[in-house]
Amino acid sequence: MILSVVFLASCAEMDEPREMLGENEEIVGTWVEESLEDQVTTMKRAENLAQDRYGFIIREDGTFVERKNAGWCGTPPISYDNFEGTWEALSDSLLDITVGYWGGTMTYQMRIVSLDKEYLRIRYLYGDNRADNK
Repeated sequence: MILSVVFLASCAEMDEPREMLGENEEIVGTWVEESLEDQVTTMKRAENLAQDRYGFIIREDGTFVERKNAGWCGTPPISYDNFEGTWEALSDSLLDITVGYWGGTMTYQMRIVSLDKEYLRIRYLYGDNRADNK
């Protein structure tokens, strides 16, 4: 009996990251950068991360993988690497991301501007621009 209660509680916790997203739960998946305009990044759904482009994977279990610049220098040619992290839905359109980078760990927010089956449009919020700082 106790094991079944613990198991059910564990399953409920596993569903939580995605449930908070409501209609935006389809954000779970792999996304590769398509374009950037007026501080809004357009991502395209993909089967895999591209070797030479920015992208990320949002997993259902709350883990996050970000493919980005592997070093401090942003001058081409840029080397890319995958960095592990986590995500948490703060609302149906706001994610809190904690992920590694070449110099340590960073935390930022990702605001969902729009989402359909093929494209995701997001705005990144850093530092004082974070939603929880307003």
